[in-house]
Amino acid sequence: MLFEKKTPEEKMEKLVHKKEWARLAEYVHGNQETKVALAQALACSDDSSSIDILLRLADAAIACGEDDVMTATCETLKKVGNDHVTADLREIMLKLPKEKEALKEEISSTIQILHKRP
Repeated sequence: MLFEKKTPEEKMEKLVHKKEWARLAEYVHGNQETKVALAQALACSDDSSSIDILLRLADAAIACGEDDVMTATCETLKKVGNDHVTADLREIMLKLPKEKEALKEEISSTIQILHKRP
């Protein structure tokens, strides 16, 4: 359809392709569903601005206790991240309480994958 309404995910993907980083950064403060969609949309770009938004998203997820957002962010970082983000991920992992073992393992797995990337 010509005037078919786009889903938030489609809008975010379009913004990623247009490299509208400032507009995308606004979604970091959305609800949990929006943040997960943002993390998934950012998988379309390995631009440093995209990775910066993912790290902000990770910080926000940890601060708000949004494990699903952090997991989605890790999955995207495994695709587009680089070795430079591992220090940030270690710092985020240190902020987690002891009972968040599954999330710590997810972050640790992401770090290992990024270290192996050329």
